[in-house]
Amino acid sequence: MPYNCREFHMMKTTEKKINFKAAFSLVEMMIVVVILGLLFSLVVPAFKNNVDKTKYETSIMNLKSVAKALEQYYLQQGKYPVFKNWSEVCSEKSPLLKYISKVPQTDGWGRPYRIKSSEEQYELSGQASPNPKHKVEFPAYKITTDLHFSKEG
Repeated sequence: MPYNCREFHMMKTTEKKINFKAAFSLVEMMIVVVILGLLFSLVVPAFKNNVDKTKYETSIMNLKSVAKALEQYYLQQGKYPVFKNWSEVCSEKSPLLKYISKVPQTDGWGRPYRIKSSEEQYELSGQASPNPKHKVEFPAYKITTDLHFSKEG
């Protein structure tokens, strides 16, 4: 049965509407992409801040455990062990291994801690967050004789 021109045009128009409604338009897709971009721009910095906070707090806890081992050494020996650098603290021959199962070699960002020590005192220190935005929130820190903890800034 042949269609007249008007019926044929209406069928094509109806088909177009059906196909158009079945798919997303370019504008709708762009709106979704913009919304997702905005959400990610809010979530990613918060996640990065939490990662830096965790690394910072873990670094401090690790350094405190070394300071406690130094204090235990002092209680038994009557003096602190003398180290020239952090690699001596971490060595297999470190006298601290009697008081701590493992001496951490680096902080949460892979940087070595620092130590100044003599038989009478010590100073352990860690660096601030390498992220410039977090240097105020996560500043450099140190632990000195008798487990005295302080932050710079």
